[in-house]
Amino acid sequence: MIDRTKAIKTAEELVANRFPACELALLAGSVARNEHTKTSDLDMIVFDNHVSSSFRESRYRDSWPVEWFVHSATSYRVMFEADQQSASPTMQRMMVDGLVLVNRTHDFYERLKAESELVLQKGPDPWSSQMQKEKRYFLTDTLEDLIGEHRKRESFFIVNHLMEQLGEFVLRMNGHWIGQSKWLYRCLYAYDSHFAESFYQAFEYFYQTGRKEKVIGLTQHVLDEAGGPLFDGVSLGKNNYAT
Repeated sequence: MIDRTKAIKTAEELVANRFPACELALLAGSVARNEHTKTSDLDMIVFDNHVSSSFRESRYRDSWPVEWFVHSATSYRVMFEADQQSASPTMQRMMVDGLVLVNRTHDFYERLKAESELVLQKGPDPWSSQMQKEKRYFLTDTLEDLIGEHRKRESFFIVNHLMEQLGEFVLRMNGHWIGQSKWLYRCLYAYDSHFAESFYQAFEYFYQTGRKEKVIGLTQHVLDEAGGPLFDGVSLGKNNYAT
């Protein structure tokens, strides 16, 4: 386990050495949330009006893996809005959870943090009825693939794909943010801890035994609550073509 106090001190030194005139700097990620492990990196958010555009950069510093997320007071807006549109508000989460290292523009920081908190509380824009239909159709298609597949190796990869599809579907259909990798489970847990446990157990059972009935049952239950499996009559990209 890394020393959190040492990690914060290192982060302060990194900012002072590389961006000495920055307006705002935060340490975000697992170290800021006190959830770090021995492989955690330092997620550094910097606002410096000397940079012309936002960029992300990965470096090692004294054996520390460091992720830089660098913006100006205006360039951050593109990424901020893109995260919101993708329903995976990474930057907003970092702004809310981050530890302030430098703050020379208090109004800007307070405004941005308040906006981030509001975005996170509000949730993503709902899927359109057409998007709901498409996602339900693709989830049905993957489920049918899994039901019909008897080769273990192929089933393994179908289940991997289904896990992400199902997690996204449940969260978006219920007005919640999504996330990638470990954040998918965290988002499911924030939405409904009991469902997250059922989700975990169903997929864990498959990975331990190779048996897929729990994953199939969970997916069928989710589809039933959304109106049932969807296949017949679905048309994607059709344009003035009659059959």
